[in-house]
Amino acid sequence: MLNERQFSLLDALESQPVTLGVLARQTGVSARTILRDIDYLKFTLSGKAHIRTAGNARYQLEIVDRKSYFQLLQRHDNDDRMLALLLIHPVISRAQLADALDLPDAWVAERLPRLKTRHAKTFTLASRPGAGHFIDVGESKRIMLLANLFRKDPFVYPLVGVTPASFAVLQEHCRRLADWPDISADYLISLILAVYALREQLAAPSSGAHSHSLRSCTDRAGIWINAAILGRLAALLDDLQQHANDITPAWVTELLTASASAGSPHVVDAQLIDDLTGHLKRCAAMPQWLAEIRQGSMNNLKAAWPAAFDMSVKFINHLRTLMDVPVIDSDLPGLYFACALERHQHESTPVVLVADQNAIAAINQMAIEREVLNCRVIVVRTRDELAAVCEELTPTLIINNGHDVLDCGPRHVLTIRNIITAAGIDQIKDFLASAFIRQQPERFFPAEGYFHYHNAADESWAQIIAAIAKQLSARELLTPVEALRICQRELEGENLIVNRIAIPHCWSEQSKSFRGFFVTLERALSVNGEEVKHLVMACASAANRQELKVFSFLASVLNGHSAETIENITDYEGFIALLR
Repeated sequence: MLNERQFSLLDALESQPVTLGVLARQTGVSARTILRDIDYLKFTLSGKAHIRTAGNARYQLEIVDRKSYFQLLQRHDNDDRMLALLLIHPVISRAQLADALDLPDAWVAERLPRLKTRHAKTFTLASRPGAGHFIDVGESKRIMLLANLFRKDPFVYPLVGVTPASFAVLQEHCRRLADWPDISADYLISLILAVYALREQLAAPSSGAHSHSLRSCTDRAGIWINAAILGRLAALLDDLQQHANDITPAWVTELLTASASAGSPHVVDAQLIDDLTGHLKRCAAMPQWLAEIRQGSMNNLKAAWPAAFDMSVKFINHLRTLMDVPVIDSDLPGLYFACALERHQHESTPVVLVADQNAIAAINQMAIEREVLNCRVIVVRTRDELAAVCEELTPTLIINNGHDVLDCGPRHVLTIRNIITAAGIDQIKDFLASAFIRQQPERFFPAEGYFHYHNAADESWAQIIAAIAKQLSARELLTPVEALRICQRELEGENLIVNRIAIPHCWSEQSKSFRGFFVTLERALSVNGEEVKHLVMACASAANRQELKVFSFLASVLNGHSAETIENITDYEGFIALLR
């Protein structure tokens, strides 16, 4: 079985390449122990993932089969088995848990507090002196929590009469049910198993619900549940389906309107409404109070589309004030908002193609405009035509597709001869994504915003952000409104942290370009479970879509370096050198 340190190693290795020294420091053991853990993990992962050696003696996890990988981790995680025992038994002692799990009593004593902390937002793990421990939740939620465990692993707890063969029969017949259209067959099966496990404890409903279809499924699978308990399950399914029916496109539209805030881009369209309506219907019909898998890091996406995830956080926080729907995090809604932002990118990036052969120029123009999003290619034949075009507009990039050497001064020139290949297209994409930032990082991260902040040992993250925002506001680098928005944003959750650097940010109604202010801290501190030593306090104009690329550029640059390199930045010059 994997231990906690090995689980932590997998989490760390999935995010980014890490050296042995950093892993040893994070886990509090020697580098030799880390090497032994990595060898054991390589053997245990058995082809579902592998740990490879990256450059500079760094290690990184590559997942081959994501579903099988997470299922493998769950089989090594005893938390689910212990939680199933706590849910099925009204009260159970620590000794009984250790005996049922076939694990040492000391292990159970260590894991119980961690289990309580891990699920503190979902339920209360309580204890009764002289009796034992129990999950303090209502009956319906107890059924759904246990169903979440059975959905991850149908055999997480051995049930009498439930075998792989009977489970396959149950699957076959549940797939044919159409009584609850928004509830999938696998979720329905998990509820049946949960009700079967709790059948001695459940109260029969006051009015019998229709359960003939359920009776047919369970009887054929050889799972014997009496009519009253099946009526209890049918009543729960009716309630879940009704919650899903209440979520309509009109209701989601009102919710989006109420969640809008000043400075955020306006991205609401029919596709976004349909995506969110479908997502919330699934959440309401099939509440997932426990995460189905160990989630991978979404920091790269959050850094590339911070506006999308900010809007998602506001949307979900507002949703939770209206109904008790377990939207566990903002990741999936955040992706829907990111897609909406992408759909609303109407500005075309001007690119000049200098070519002396008409046929090749026409082919390359079509290839670039087809493959590069929002790109408008202007073809010129001579230096005089190029000079005339540059007087009328400022091209983001000049592609020299001819045979003459171009001297365009400070303008960005990329030389690609003849017909442009897929590799050339990728080169153009990379150049467009970062050239305007990499050439002038001081424009986006001005030197006058840098300073060293002497944070006290007992100073909280909120206090640090408030003090730094106040200093930047006093220097007139941020407006008071922007400073207030940044402070409020950091209290909403889903703080943006990229490779040890926190990025507190807000969206401004001003038309100014992106402003990022690098600040070093006297002491490192933990923010959302990640150690932070530096921060970039950023303010972007939601109206200027090109400025949003700065977040993506910043994330790609920071993730391209080791944690030690990031930690060793001591001043503004070091930060700018990193960006270059």
